[in-house]
Amino acid sequence: MGKLVITALLVFSLIPLAAWAQTAPSDVQGHWAEQRILSLLQRGIITVLPDTTFHPDEEVTRGEFIQWLVVARGFPPRPVRVPTFSDVPATHPLSAYIEAALAAGLIPRSASFMPAAPIRRGDAVVLTVQAMGYAVEAVILSRHVTVNEEVGALPDHERGSMAIAMFGVPPLLREPALPARPNAMMTRAEAASLLWAMMSAAEAGFTLQISSAVASGLNLIIEKRGVLQARPIWRIQIGAFTTEEGAQRLASAIRERGWPSFVELQDGLYKVRVGNFTSAIDAGLAKEQLSSEGFPAWVIATIPEVEALPGPFRTAVIVVDPRSGFRLVPATGDGQRMQLQRTSDLARRTGAAAAINGGFFSSTGDPLGCLMIEGEILSEPDPRRTCAGLDENGAVLFDHIRLEATVASGEVTSRIDGANRLRRADELIVYSPKFDLFTRTNQFGAEAIVSGGIVATVRDLRGNSQIPRDGVVLSGHGRARQWILQNLPPGAPVAVTTNITPASGDSRWTTVRSMIGGGPRLLAAGQFVGGEGFTAAFSNRRHPRSAIGVLADGRVVLVTIDGRQPYHSVGMTLLEFAMELRRIGVVDAMNLDGGGSTTLVVGGQVVNLPADETGERPVGDALTVVPVTGTR
Repeated sequence: MGKLVITALLVFSLIPLAAWAQTAPSDVQGHWAEQRILSLLQRGIITVLPDTTFHPDEEVTRGEFIQWLVVARGFPPRPVRVPTFSDVPATHPLSAYIEAALAAGLIPRSASFMPAAPIRRGDAVVLTVQAMGYAVEAVILSRHVTVNEEVGALPDHERGSMAIAMFGVPPLLREPALPARPNAMMTRAEAASLLWAMMSAAEAGFTLQISSAVASGLNLIIEKRGVLQARPIWRIQIGAFTTEEGAQRLASAIRERGWPSFVELQDGLYKVRVGNFTSAIDAGLAKEQLSSEGFPAWVIATIPEVEALPGPFRTAVIVVDPRSGFRLVPATGDGQRMQLQRTSDLARRTGAAAAINGGFFSSTGDPLGCLMIEGEILSEPDPRRTCAGLDENGAVLFDHIRLEATVASGEVTSRIDGANRLRRADELIVYSPKFDLFTRTNQFGAEAIVSGGIVATVRDLRGNSQIPRDGVVLSGHGRARQWILQNLPPGAPVAVTTNITPASGDSRWTTVRSMIGGGPRLLAAGQFVGGEGFTAAFSNRRHPRSAIGVLADGRVVLVTIDGRQPYHSVGMTLLEFAMELRRIGVVDAMNLDGGGSTTLVVGGQVVNLPADETGERPVGDALTVVPVTGTR
């Protein structure tokens, strides 16, 4: 379906006007909007009046503008069964278009609509910006752009929409030497010009860039390119499982009740989704029924062949100058234990000026891969995956890291297999106070509780030991259990040492104080890297993404690309994301966790649109931008 719609729009843009030859209404000849009006007439977007004139300088009604906008954006008219608005009965000639605008989320549900009333210019611009999928940017732009006094007095969403219409490339308001006049009534010619500009932007390309200085040496850049040129479908998500078997059981049960259902693997979870609805309203009605039956239900929009679309793409970038008094420090948990926290909460707790979600993590919040904060190893690196190292001068290094950790007591030593994670067969794991109050281990092992460098007690075959605030717990299974029982009696001195070794041998890693994991490496000296064992579905499908990168001049960037929200942003493949980073000047970069985790916080506000069904997703860790005196 997506490809067919794209083709149709491209055909419209390529056929010369001569092929649609039609005599212009006599009252638009010589008018400043003549060619724009004629273009829309030839496409069947707008229509002449019964007397074959157009009356370009008369006011356009609310109903007429909605009809033209719905047709221009390709939203299907919706036959009216039960009218939503008291003044738009089913027999009204514009009822199907007004209901289509309601289904598309362009207008709110209310008692009446007033279809015959003239429409304000500001309202028409808001509707157009919403139809293009730029409503979120309108709110953000209202905070960061100063417009003239007339526009500046408007409500936030309208002020931002007017700014998009004025400052987008190309602009949507292209009238000859006319001020914005948001409170004036829109004429039919002005409406035709606005919709002509919207269609031109959709077909030839539209770009909006918002730049804002957050602080000295800290800048935010938001860019959005393109307009969706395909119709999404809506589904209801009713469950997410760690195993495919559980998801398929629920999907089968739903199918037996007559609901079409699907299982889709996304962000490591098997998600059960129901239906193929043509509007959010239809999906919403189904969601209400499923919710009433006890299912946790969310409405999502999707496009089956999203990789074929030319956009839209929406990026947010925070640029950090390490010489400006800011540094990057990972953060995790609530300050007492490693547990899932929203990126915005981690930013708030640490007093961060900005923060981005960090590396991959388990369902319990344990980081999967390297995490070191101020010299303390909280999670060991996966040698197959890239780590980002942050040195004491603010520089960022990328490499594959091997951890060498040992425990010594007198003359005996043993290798430590990992830190602050699930203990597996025959492993020796060290648990620090930042992990949790207790080790969360099962009873099939021995645990040495070390306080102040001395073994305080040894607990065998009991598990889940309390972690002392001034020490660690060494937990062993199998051979490691026997080593603890034989070599770490109460009162024995204990020393734990760790050493990180970069695969490249780069000596600069000796100055690294913190590191955070992710992968794969996206760019090295400007060239795409990729790989590292990630699946094709992860790498070659479009998803929301997050990354940390370095510009040629040493400044650091934290970058997000939104996705899985067709009208807002379709996401990128890893290669597309790497090329996007290179386009903005990044020479070295590493991918972070993405998907529903992708979040960028600036000044306490989330400045992207997270794709998780429940809103901003709690994550295992984040990378914060804090003043040099900041805490983790």
